[in-house]
Amino acid sequence: MIRNEFYNQLINSEPIGFIDPFTDLGEFDSIQMKFKQPVRNLVNKYSGKPYNLSWQNKIEQMRVLYIKYQKSLKLEDEEQEVHNRVKNKKSKKYVHEIVTTYLKLGFRFKEIEARVSLFNTRLRRNWKRSDYVTTDNP
Repeated sequence: MIRNEFYNQLINSEPIGFIDPFTDLGEFDSIQMKFKQPVRNLVNKYSGKPYNLSWQNKIEQMRVLYIKYQKSLKLEDEEQEVHNRVKNKKSKKYVHEIVTTYLKLGFRFKEIEARVSLFNTRLRRNWKRSDYVTTDNP
């Protein structure tokens, strides 16, 4: 798994444990996938002073690994979203509305599968295309 590879690299990047890769790298913006403040503004939690240049370089390297780790987590979440089940009634109703709308618009199950987090087989099992696709009466 890619995530574990980046996680292990991140944990092992500072074997002394002086810098914690999950708290000492600064505040991370998960939307923009970058850190909010530059490394030179970070303060050492032990001394209360800014990190020296060698530690700043080390933190920069750790930040690169941290961003790769966060991106791999995001990719993993997107991959798992396809496999999620619709569990509560509100979600079922919402998915039903979406799928029936796509079917009424003439989309095929394969096309709907790409847009909704359900497998093609589940779509075919739960909905009949013929129930929603209609032709115009002259």
